[in-house]
Amino acid sequence: MQAKEIKYNKKKNKRPIYILLAFVGVFCMFIYGLTRPSLQSQALKELETSYNKKDIEMVWHKFKAELYQDEEFLLEIRTKLTGFNLNEDEKQECMGWLPPAPKSLNVIIIPDLSRRILDTVNNPDQIQNDIFVLNAAWKTFVKTTRLKEDSNDRLMIDVTDREQASGQFNRVADQLQYDLSTHKGKSNILYFTPDKDQTFNSAITEMYQLAKTKPLGADYRYYFRQYLDSRLQKSTFFDTYINKVIIITDGYLEAEGKKADTRLIGYEKQLYNAVDAGNVQQVIAANGLNIPKVNIDLSNTSIMVCEVSERNVVPFTKIPWAGKKRDFEILKNYWEDWFTRMGAKKTVFIPREQANEITAVAISNFIND
Repeated sequence: MQAKEIKYNKKKNKRPIYILLAFVGVFCMFIYGLTRPSLQSQALKELETSYNKKDIEMVWHKFKAELYQDEEFLLEIRTKLTGFNLNEDEKQECMGWLPPAPKSLNVIIIPDLSRRILDTVNNPDQIQNDIFVLNAAWKTFVKTTRLKEDSNDRLMIDVTDREQASGQFNRVADQLQYDLSTHKGKSNILYFTPDKDQTFNSAITEMYQLAKTKPLGADYRYYFRQYLDSRLQKSTFFDTYINKVIIITDGYLEAEGKKADTRLIGYEKQLYNAVDAGNVQQVIAANGLNIPKVNIDLSNTSIMVCEVSERNVVPFTKIPWAGKKRDFEILKNYWEDWFTRMGAKKTVFIPREQANEITAVAISNFIND
């Protein structure tokens, strides 16, 4: 009995030691948890000693399973890559393994302000139709971007030839440029005030009033060569830009004082027969009629041509083949062939619809696609 008591007392005396050891163990684990490097800090430290894109890629693949949504880690990777002198192919390669950057819209609208807007025979109410199209694009842009914050979305209405355009046209066109990258730290809802709508509507109305007094012509080939490349936005490590170009025209690519790019005169028989045979592209190429290619990269650009309208009677020139009702297919092939040879991501070619709302839906789908 006495031996049992001695044994029990020994165990009792050691209990505080066990408790102390347990406490010390838990405390040490707590301190280790506080002081040991976090996964994020390990990744950031390794990025500090990464001096080329291959090093960065290795760090990314090492930590991406746990840190692919870590904003600080991703920001540091994008910043480091931006600091390197990478060419376009190398940038594209990096974008292939990086998570996609936030998407930003870049909408460019180029209306045909040539004498087509004065042609009340072939294009009745054309100015009102154009203004409807512009408003439909504006409303879609607002609806698509208004709930964003710190976005880089853009929209601009441009003219085809700023050299030919007077100072008044330039002034109006400059009012029709909306760059949300300047609106930082606030919801885009605060950007799209009623004043913005009023300014937009007033500016496009003034643009068409000026065009009525001095039609500008519509040299789209010149515009693509001279201006479009500077209007397009290239994706970066921080932004994925989606370029959308909307051309408002009847489809006849005929600049003032120049040979038509959509050539029909002299080739009516071949082209009209080609519509029936379904080989318009081949006939255009066989006769060397392709619109000359412009040296521009459209691989990240979708293009819509809308308000295409076949001519029945042309009041400014006497064209005996007008009104054959095959022009739409021929014009469509001319434009689509041109865009395809310049590498356009997507092309949409639509006629003037009897109901404007059909066009509005097509524009909305195009911008949001």
